[in-house]
Amino acid sequence: MFYGWKIVAVAMLALGLSCGVASYSFGLLVLPVSHEFGATRMEIMWALTACSLATMLLSPMAGTLMDKRSARSLFVIGTLFLAASLFLISFSRHVWEFILVYGLVMSLGSTLLGPLGANTLVARWFSRGSGRAMGITAMGTSLGGFFVPLILQALIDEHGWRRACFYLGGIVTLLLLPPIIWLVCDNPSDLDLHPDGEPGLHRHQRSGVGLTQARLPNLWKDASFWRISLAVGASMATFTAMLANLVPFAIGHGVASKQAALLVSVISMAGFGGKVLFSVFADRINLKYCMLTALLMAGLPMLLLVWFHEFPIIVLAAISVGLSSGAFLPAWGALVARVYGPLIFGRVMGFMQPVTIVMVILAIPMVGHLYDLSGSYSAGFLVLVSAVGLAILGFLPLRLTHQ
Repeated sequence: MFYGWKIVAVAMLALGLSCGVASYSFGLLVLPVSHEFGATRMEIMWALTACSLATMLLSPMAGTLMDKRSARSLFVIGTLFLAASLFLISFSRHVWEFILVYGLVMSLGSTLLGPLGANTLVARWFSRGSGRAMGITAMGTSLGGFFVPLILQALIDEHGWRRACFYLGGIVTLLLLPPIIWLVCDNPSDLDLHPDGEPGLHRHQRSGVGLTQARLPNLWKDASFWRISLAVGASMATFTAMLANLVPFAIGHGVASKQAALLVSVISMAGFGGKVLFSVFADRINLKYCMLTALLMAGLPMLLLVWFHEFPIIVLAAISVGLSSGAFLPAWGALVARVYGPLIFGRVMGFMQPVTIVMVILAIPMVGHLYDLSGSYSAGFLVLVSAVGLAILGFLPLRLTHQ
């Protein structure tokens, strides 16, 4: 077996634990933390906002480090920060301490172990098979989103939220540090191997890109950078807005609360299915078509929900958005690897992440504000559909060749 698949396994584990801890498990802490500190929901939500803003600022620097420094060392640092954030949360005494931990500690751990770090490492080991490898790696987000909250909730029920966070920090350390230290190798050439396990490349070449091509272009003037960034940003903003608003949308149209709550699980399961499908077909079809399909499957359901409000239609919309979310994350990494090559992969991804995060931060309050003004989600959904349409038009001229 090609050693690169061990790298994929470690990257998938890191991605799953970081996303499971930083994103999917946050909601489990909202009620117990707000109750103990006497904090409002808005104050608690500032923790997640602080983490997002810090990630936006850290991403360019983290991407540069991933390109120029040891991935193993950075993954170890990311693991220690992720675990430390959980330890510090367990000892927090004020809501502002809770917010600072997310903004200053959790953010660095989730950045180094999240999509940026995981995809940068995998891109070094795969060239022609990068789509499949990144699709499998991306399954970690779904698996982590499913298992980590279950583990944390069980610990909270048994020990309370403070000890639960402390114990989860220990679990993260024990699960991640040994495979990172024992298995992660920075480049195939370090083991006298080549990307994809194929012979024929010089040991200082990866994916057909030599060291002389490692210079970063001026991304702010690079059309491909903006085409990919806006496409991913539109997909991510649409998915996040749908995830946050689909349940209240359904309840507002007469769906029972228990049925409406199932929609989140439908999106999650469809997302995992989307990642499986992407990993199977990504290296057999044009990556450009993968991203265009993901955009269409994100935008069309929202357009459909403007006119149709029956529960079966809402379920179909949830499935479509879930499948889209399962495709655009691995497609993002595979596109960056195809267009820019692995030597500057981390830096390009690092500068793209702030663009996508800004779009997500703007999308969620925009939908809520338009609902408050009109009493309907139609206006917000139509704005997101328009953004997806513009992203499709901008993405169409993308050329899948190394810069």
